[in-house]
Amino acid sequence: MHRILIVSDDPFLRDMVRFALGGLDAEVRSVSEACEIRRVSRSVLFDVVILLTVSPFACCDCFDRRRNGLRRPVVYVVAWQHSEQTVLSLLENGVDQYMTFPVNLQRLRGKVADELNRLVP
Repeated sequence: MHRILIVSDDPFLRDMVRFALGGLDAEVRSVSEACEIRRVSRSVLFDVVILLTVSPFACCDCFDRRRNGLRRPVVYVVAWQHSEQTVLSLLENGVDQYMTFPVNLQRLRGKVADELNRLVP
């Protein structure tokens, strides 16, 4: 089974995305703080990480290209920032997909589903 991690300090956003991903063949977990990413990533290898803000990515090294020889998760960022500099910086630092709020939840679900289909379980 695939594993997805949702990161946001906003419980409504976390629940909204969790609900949108319901029915996918994946275990969906969520955390509210960047420090929790490191904790849950120690025990679980996530296939997809969805950050509903930019800040955890900036301060967390949990998404290194290769960690302990394991494949790194696909990282999606959904945020309010629209500046070209922010987006380019995130993409250069390993973000695989950047989307802005208001996000189309069907589109997000479709992208995550496509990503999971590409991965070997």
